[in-house]
Amino acid sequence: MVWQELRKSYLLLSILKTLAIIGSNGMLGSSLVRYFSEYLQVTAIHKGNYDSNIGKTFDILLNANGNSKRFWANKNPQDDFLASTVSVYQSIFDFSCERYIYISSPDVYEDHASPDYTKENQEIDPRNLQPYGFNKYLAELIVKKYRKKYLILRSSMMLGADLKKGPFYDIVHSNPLFVTSETRLQLISTHALAEIVKTLLEKQVLNAVLNVGGIGTFAFAKIKNYFNKNIHMSPNAEKQIYEMSVEKIKRLYPALKTSEEYLRDFLKDYLQE
Repeated sequence: MVWQELRKSYLLLSILKTLAIIGSNGMLGSSLVRYFSEYLQVTAIHKGNYDSNIGKTFDILLNANGNSKRFWANKNPQDDFLASTVSVYQSIFDFSCERYIYISSPDVYEDHASPDYTKENQEIDPRNLQPYGFNKYLAELIVKKYRKKYLILRSSMMLGADLKKGPFYDIVHSNPLFVTSETRLQLISTHALAEIVKTLLEKQVLNAVLNVGGIGTFAFAKIKNYFNKNIHMSPNAEKQIYEMSVEKIKRLYPALKTSEEYLRDFLKDYLQE
């Protein structure tokens, strides 16, 4: 079994040697740079060096860029279109690559609250999407149209060492919480997402859309079990429920954990920093 895993890694290195990560300064991007630098020649691309890398060719281009501020996007749809959609279009033509991996969002689903309505083959009516999800969906279509070999990963909320926003960041830093106790969120760590990308490359998975998130959700009704401090909710707090079907990714990546397990793993390291 160990030999088989080593052989897969060797196959990955022998065929695919160069990887560019767009958005390398972000929480996910920086984690991916650290992870894949052990296996591939990684070029970290960010706002400061984007232009100087235009025209280069890579075996893999992984786009972890784009706006991730959903509330801002829904209030500023035109600005988000530039950040989330036009930026993807530009990357398609700014760089050459053998394979293109795009990190998308569960907001492309009309109903992202149930696994029953978030299977990857779910038909999506873009007229029913909010601006944030609509712009991500447009970006997916651009990738499908212009790249012969692609992967689109619709990722749940991510937890990583460089977390700078979101409900768990707010709790740790004693900020008001903008989600209610009825909230249930699907979670995954940036490290697990990196492992999933590596697994998909090794298994030669191509031209697929995959939901990526922990099994089940974390219920915020249990949040006080994890933090020994007072938690303040904003008067504007809203109930949020995100849970995608993860049956496909579980078959490809059997090591997938539950959302609550990913939260425990994250807090074990994050709270010690």
